[in-house]
Amino acid sequence: MNDSIGEFFQWVVKHKYLFVTIAFLLMIVFLDENNLLKHIQNQREITELKTEIEELQEQHDIVVRKLGELDKDVDVLEKVAREKYGMHLEDEEIFIIED
Repeated sequence: MNDSIGEFFQWVVKHKYLFVTIAFLLMIVFLDENNLLKHIQNQREITELKTEIEELQEQHDIVVRKLGELDKDVDVLEKVAREKYGMHLEDEEIFIIED
């Protein structure tokens, strides 16, 4: 039994650089504060956030375009005021028909 322990110890000493390298890699992948798994998770989150930014930018562009239309065209502004907010001129009457 002592021979097998001695042989194992000699084998470990002979391959010490391998063990140090493996220990270092395990530390980087699993144990470090900025480990590889956390890095992959952060990259995935960055990709999702970039996609969300693109979608919100598209919505922003649509709203800016609609706002520009409202500023330029009084008829469009009046249409939105009538249809969406139920506004009317002083001499007009509104009839709301519900289905």
